[in-house]
Amino acid sequence: MSKWDTLEVERHGRVMLTRFNRPEKLNAMNPETYGAFVEAIEEANADPSIGAIVSTGKGRAYSAGADIGGFNATFESDVEAARERRRTPFDPEFLMNSKPIIGAINGISVGVGMTGPLLFDMLLASTEARFSMRFAAIGLSPEVGSSWVLPRIIGLHKAREMMLTGRIYNAEEALELGLVHKLYEPDELVPAAIELAAEIAANPISSLATIKRMLWDDLAATDVASVWRKSSENFANARKTPEHREALLALREKRKPKFHDTEYMEDLADKVAKGTS
Repeated sequence: MSKWDTLEVERHGRVMLTRFNRPEKLNAMNPETYGAFVEAIEEANADPSIGAIVSTGKGRAYSAGADIGGFNATFESDVEAARERRRTPFDPEFLMNSKPIIGAINGISVGVGMTGPLLFDMLLASTEARFSMRFAAIGLSPEVGSSWVLPRIIGLHKAREMMLTGRIYNAEEALELGLVHKLYEPDELVPAAIELAAEIAANPISSLATIKRMLWDDLAATDVASVWRKSSENFANARKTPEHREALLALREKRKPKFHDTEYMEDLADKVAKGTS
């Protein structure tokens, strides 16, 4: 795996753990951080031995948002040109097509440090985590589509309160809002996130990718009939895959599936294609 100054990466079986590494800046996002996180996700996506990703921060913050130093630079120059130069991981199309990502929110989560993880697949948090949509308080509007995503997670009126007040919420309040899935003591957070990610990563990569895409597409769908039709098509196609065949074989033989045994699955895929399995 690549090495970056602003991001630490570890392997835990089929899980990639990433840690934002600017603790002295409360892991404020700068172009290097964005680029490193994009590259780490791309590496995980390209590696069949990785099934899921965990994202957390080093020190007392997950991320305090965008580096204000960068804001000063863009205020004095062409803002749109600066955005074009920044590779951002918090793009819905990019994250829709990534392997599952679990946010392990270890501390301060503000600005893009909060809006970005809304696009992850699940959010766990430390009891010491703090959350805020601070945009109104600094003369900005919510970014990365959070005015669309947040109401779908916590409800319209709660989202309005978060966005219009700029209030800081503690971990228990975030759990009550439905912003995070579960709380853990600080030293238990990352191990719990890795355990959950490993459970997800044990499943076939192709199935996870299809499910992720369905969830995103169906969330924005307005035609219920097309949702049902696409669901039926995906289900019918999945029944023809070697992964489903292996699940049935494992069930019959009372063993664990060998989804990630490359040689075995290639042989099984050949048999399925020939109709001999």
